[in-house]
Amino acid sequence: MENINDYKALAFFDLDGTLLNSQSKLDQEVIEGIHRIRENGVLPFIATGRGHFELDEIMSLTGISGAVAMNGQYIVLDGETIYKEEIPTSSVEKLLEAASPHSEALSFYDSQGYWVSELTDLAKTAYAYTHMPMPQADARRYLSQEVNMLLVLTNQLSQVDYYKERVPELNFFMNSPSSIDVTNSTTNKGTGINHVKEVLNFTGQTFAFGDGRNDLDLFKAADHRTAMGNAVPELKELADFISTENTNHGIINAFNHWGIM
Repeated sequence: MENINDYKALAFFDLDGTLLNSQSKLDQEVIEGIHRIRENGVLPFIATGRGHFELDEIMSLTGISGAVAMNGQYIVLDGETIYKEEIPTSSVEKLLEAASPHSEALSFYDSQGYWVSELTDLAKTAYAYTHMPMPQADARRYLSQEVNMLLVLTNQLSQVDYYKERVPELNFFMNSPSSIDVTNSTTNKGTGINHVKEVLNFTGQTFAFGDGRNDLDLFKAADHRTAMGNAVPELKELADFISTENTNHGIINAFNHWGIM
């Protein structure tokens, strides 16, 4: 389709726990389903806490050319960066100071990759969870490079409130069993949807598919919201449709529910 508004809808997909299986891979039925909805006038996008540099294989297999990455902090389309935000160094240092008494390491994301302040056991657990390569440790690299997103490497949900109180200019989502995603307070997957619509001048409908707490704002910005059967309760409360688990044909059942495949 040559004109973006020839598409009747945009669809935004979380990855881990939603589009991907338990091994962080794409099932063949999902690959085929993504191609089919595009043929039927629904343009797919990735909406993830991961960095865009982690998405090459997924985008190649599905034909998806756009991604709201780093929870809205970094957005790419057709190989170009269309939006990005930096987390101020002053905020990074406040977060490091708050993390120090708890011996909790930070993970830093920029336009090329990620690294950690310290390679703790929880850091190893967090990257094993998404089946990604282990990061290098560098406690001072943030001083010379732009930081676009952070993770606090912890397994304590209560730490979300602790960090919000101490660094209020940042937003915190417990997005995996061993990490908290960190963005600027005004940025999330929902603002990412709005940036994409603005850049494309898109006026049609939007679909959102997710499972985690960092998908709450994604759902609030979308017209039609699908939670996976494995989603957190808070997300299910916002959903228009609750599908089966991501490991039990959840995406395909959602496509059939919405009649877009």
